[in-house]
Amino acid sequence: MKYLEYLPDLFRETEEYPALGEAVDQPLDEWRQQVAGLPAEYFPNTAGERLGRWEKVLGLSGTGTLEERRFAVISRLAGVRPYTIVQLRRQLTTAMGKGQFTAEVFPDEYLLRVEVAPESANLLDAMGRELRRMIPANITLETAIWTEQTSQIWAGAVLAVTDRVQLAADV
Repeated sequence: MKYLEYLPDLFRETEEYPALGEAVDQPLDEWRQQVAGLPAEYFPNTAGERLGRWEKVLGLSGTGTLEERRFAVISRLAGVRPYTIVQLRRQLTTAMGKGQFTAEVFPDEYLLRVEVAPESANLLDAMGRELRRMIPANITLETAIWTEQTSQIWAGAVLAVTDRVQLAADV
């Protein structure tokens, strides 16, 4: 995608922006080609043999299934605490994939509820550990696996709640 395609129409018509786009597009295209040429093994979301190196650098234990280990590495690399639900959803999308979870916050109850799709159930424990590390201590965390049931209307049901942890701090 070219630089100008990211801009609103008003900026595209301003003289400086097309010139800036021409200057930026060529180096960005070269960079994209270089990144595309890297082996998939160098990226944590596709690494297999090199995943141990990522874990060693990040100080992770390296236990669990390949998917759980990848999830832990990606979560640690995100490194930014998700102080908003939008940021948390972005981080979970990066780590788990789009459509593999729901995340809701209930501020009056100091509750964060995260549910995962049945096909991502194997990531539930790893996700719970990372979320406990990331969220503030006064937030109650509920994690669960969801299932969809269809009849004439859609209804969702929680099959199993694996964990509910409440942390409190005396001030």
